[in-house]
Amino acid sequence: MKIIGIDLAGNPKNDTGFCILNVENETGEKSVTTRILHSNSEIIKKIIQIKPELIAIDAPLIFSGKPRECDNRLRKYGALPVTLKGMEVLAVRGAGLADELEQMHLNFIEVFSTASAKILGLHKSRGTLIQKELINMGLKGDTEKRMLSKDELDAIFAAITGYLYLIGQSESIGDENGKIIVPKV
Repeated sequence: MKIIGIDLAGNPKNDTGFCILNVENETGEKSVTTRILHSNSEIIKKIIQIKPELIAIDAPLIFSGKPRECDNRLRKYGALPVTLKGMEVLAVRGAGLADELEQMHLNFIEVFSTASAKILGLHKSRGTLIQKELINMGLKGDTEKRMLSKDELDAIFAAITGYLYLIGQSESIGDENGKIIVPKV
């Protein structure tokens, strides 16, 4: 099974973390491949190549210009309202990407990587500690090969949340104006 995790940047010039989580069906072994992408066309091209079961995106995927219940309920984990200028830029890009994925009939969800990391007890102040914890949990691949950027680590948490969603170990926070999937506690 393949799940893609995306830590979408508001501006395509900035780094977007992209993770492919591969879960072996027989053994359950999990490994990740990460990279940095920029444009929506780069992201879509990679998704088409990989053909994942699910795409988990760390960005607002619905934007109406109004505050969302899901963001309010996840504020304790650091969620920001989509009405803030920087978040609005991200929400507009996320909604556009969601429209493209929907037109392609692809399965995707909105996640919040920071909340996922905190709920799973893996949120540390430094990326090296987070990466060590992921390796200790048995996550193979790029986690073992090199130091990953914050964007890549957030993409890994997006993918892990997607996996938990597929195996029924997640919950949905929000309403018709936006739903964020987080690990079930």
